[in-house]
Amino acid sequence: MPTYSALTTLPGQDAAEGLAEAMERMVPEPTGVGVFEIEDGSGLWEVGGYFLEAPDTVTLELLAMAFGARPFALSELPEIDWVAKVRRELSPVEAGRFYVYGSHDAHTVPEVLAQGGRVPLQIEATVAFGTGHHGTTLGCLRAFDRLADQGFSPAKVADIGCGTAVLGMAAAAILPDALVIASDIDEVAVDVALANVAINALEGRVECFEAAGFQHPRYAEVTPFDLVFANILKGPLVELAPDMARHVALGGIAILSGLLVVQAEAITAAYAAVGFTLDHREDLGEWAALTLRRG
Repeated sequence: MPTYSALTTLPGQDAAEGLAEAMERMVPEPTGVGVFEIEDGSGLWEVGGYFLEAPDTVTLELLAMAFGARPFALSELPEIDWVAKVRRELSPVEAGRFYVYGSHDAHTVPEVLAQGGRVPLQIEATVAFGTGHHGTTLGCLRAFDRLADQGFSPAKVADIGCGTAVLGMAAAAILPDALVIASDIDEVAVDVALANVAINALEGRVECFEAAGFQHPRYAEVTPFDLVFANILKGPLVELAPDMARHVALGGIAILSGLLVVQAEAITAAYAAVGFTLDHREDLGEWAALTLRRG
């Protein structure tokens, strides 16, 4: 059974939220409505509705006109098991010593291990972000691999907004004596992280719990950290900067991503204002990964 999407863009958060509220009163009603800022500096917001029945195109036209939005793009979506599709199509990812793979590629691991010095991490495609294929996760793994090659051996590591916990697990895999914490604001992501920790035989090595940023008693107990990963988005990264300065040790490292190349300078400036200097930046497609040191 097909489903339907109706997407549009318009300037301004208030107008976007107003349009979303109006869409929720449509007949047939949508199963969900989302509002997202397009983080490209344009000031535009995307509003999308998802329907089990074809939506009323006249109503959509009137709503777009009323709120100053572009005409809705209406699409019929086939019924697809997206997780199964992703699992079939995602190939393993190599980021220096790290080899990130799904269970469907487990047969490749013996050959990888035979090369010596490689670190396989099994991550399943799920509702949580972070399979290693996205430029942001790949950039963080490459940054950490480069630091490890330089002899960096942090004793305390935090993975903020951990998603699948691939970054925290990468740290635990090569730092057997380190304290590693992985947290996420999303309870589902924490469940996924715990499952991945178990799959990779890292139980007891990576602590996983629900938290918004550093807002958890466990962080207060063990701060400061020598290394913090934060692969989230521009807005939360900027908001996190003062807390990052309070929780990263002097000389410690923050590896940041989830940001577009066009946002990298703004993020660097926000962290420079709280005492960080840029050690390294890598752009992978439209995404950037920053390695920052607290001076």
